[in-house]
Amino acid sequence: MNKLFGGLVGGAACTVQLEVRPSGSAAAAGVPPSISLKNKREEVETLPLFSSKDTISGEVKVTPIPGKRADHQGIRVQLLGEVELASEKGHPHQFLSLVRDLAPPGDLTTQVSLPFEFGSVEMQYESYRGSQAQVRYLLRVTVARGLGQSVVKDHPFWVRNWQPAPPPGPPIKMEVGIEDCLHIEFEYDRGAYHLTDTVLGRIHFLLVRIKLKHMELEIRRRETSGAGAAAKSESETVAKYEIMDGAPVRGESIPIRLSLRPYELSPSYDNVFHKFSVRYFVNLVLVDEEDRRYFKQQEITLYRLSPEEQARLPASRLPRRMASLPGHAHTSGGGTPRSPAESAAAAAAAAVPAGGSASASASGAVPAGPAVAQAAAQQQAGTAAGSGGAQQDAAARALMSGPLGRGHIMFGNAGKEGGADGGGASGAAAEAAAAPATPVDGSSTAAQLAAKQTPEEQQAQDKAAEDKPAAATTSPLGDGSTPI
Repeated sequence: MNKLFGGLVGGAACTVQLEVRPSGSAAAAGVPPSISLKNKREEVETLPLFSSKDTISGEVKVTPIPGKRADHQGIRVQLLGEVELASEKGHPHQFLSLVRDLAPPGDLTTQVSLPFEFGSVEMQYESYRGSQAQVRYLLRVTVARGLGQSVVKDHPFWVRNWQPAPPPGPPIKMEVGIEDCLHIEFEYDRGAYHLTDTVLGRIHFLLVRIKLKHMELEIRRRETSGAGAAAKSESETVAKYEIMDGAPVRGESIPIRLSLRPYELSPSYDNVFHKFSVRYFVNLVLVDEEDRRYFKQQEITLYRLSPEEQARLPASRLPRRMASLPGHAHTSGGGTPRSPAESAAAAAAAAVPAGGSASASASGAVPAGPAVAQAAAQQQAGTAAGSGGAQQDAAARALMSGPLGRGHIMFGNAGKEGGADGGGASGAAAEAAAAPATPVDGSSTAAQLAAKQTPEEQQAQDKAAEDKPAAATTSPLGDGSTPI
C-alpha cells in the first residue's frame, strides 16, 4: 500500500531520453542531419531531418529515479505521422503508425539502453506548419504502467521530400485590362519553379489612361482546408517586391526578376491526406494616384529539388529574350536588326507621348520630354558614328540637365539597356505599330489609337478617361483591390 500511494504522489518513476542516428542516405546526399526552425512562440528549435524511404534508427535510454525501483508493463516506441487542422485542434488524423516493442514487462533498477530501427519508412507527405493545418512526424516512447502512471515522451523530427523537375512548359501569357482605361500584357517564363529559383517575366502596357503610381509583385500562399461547402481558405503574402515606381507610358515594357531564395516557402501541396491543400500565386498589383488597387493573380507550382540537381544548376539565370512581346530595341518590325542611328531616331519619335506621360523603371518614373528624347538620340547617334567620349559626355550632360532636373534618367532610352532586355520604351513604340498586340474586349490597341487620333483629340479623351472612375469589383483578396 505504501508503494502504491508513493507512486501516485511521487510523479514519474523514470526519465526517458531518445537519441536518433542520422540516416545514411541523408549523409550520402550531403543533407545536414538536422534543421533549425521557428515554432509558434518564435523560438528556434533543432529537429532531426529525414526523407521518405530513409531508415530511422536510434537508442532509447530509460533511467529510474535514483534509489527507487520502477516497475513497468512494457516499453515501446512508435513512429507516427499526423495531420492536424486548426479547426480540429487536439484531434489529429494519423496517416502513419509503426510500433516497435523494446522491452517486456519487468522492473528497472538501473539505466537501460534499448536500440530501435524503422527500416525504409515511406513518408509520402512533407512536414508542414501553416496557419490552417500542419503535418508532423514524431517518435513516441511509452513506458507502460498501471493506474495512469505511464510515462510518454514525444520526439518530433522533420521530413523533406525531393521532387523531380517537371518538364519545361510554355511561357504563361495573358492580356488583361479595364475597358477603355488600361490594357496590359504580361508574360512569365514558366509555370513551375523550384524553391531557390528566380521568377522572370515582362509586363507590357498597351493602353494607359489611368494615373498609376506604382506597381508591385507579390507571392501569396493560399491554404485550403476541408472540402465542399465546409472548405475554408486563408491567404497570406510571403513575398512582396516593387517593380515600378511612377506612371508608365503606352508601349513600355517592365522586366520582372524576383528571386525566391530569401523567402520561407514550401512546395505546392495538393490534397494532403484529403484534408488540406497549399497553392501559390504570383499577384501583380497596380496602384493609382487615388490609392485604388488593381490586381491580377496567376497560379504557379513550387517544387523542391534534390541537392544533386541543385548542384547541377547554373549559379544564376539571366532573363531570356521574350519574342512574343514588342519592345526589342535594335530590331525593326520585321525582325531584322537595325543600326544604332535608326534606334536613336525611333527613340526620339517614341519618347514624346500624347499629354507628356511619364516613363517608368524599377526604381523610378520619369516624364519623357522632347529635350530628354533629343539628348538620348544624340547619345546613341554619337555612339554609332564613333565620335568619341566627348560627344557622349555632352549628350549625357544634356540628358541630366533637361527640363526634369538632375538625376532623372528615362527607362530604356539608351540602346544598351533597351537592346539587352527589350524593355525600353524606345523599341516598344516602334515595334507596336508593326506587330500590334491582340486587343482586349474588341477595343483598339495603343498603336491604332495613336494612328487614328490627333494629339488634341487624344488629350481630350485621356482627360475624360481620367475623370471616369474605374468599375468597383469585390476583391477576393479582401483588401478592396479591383481585379483586372
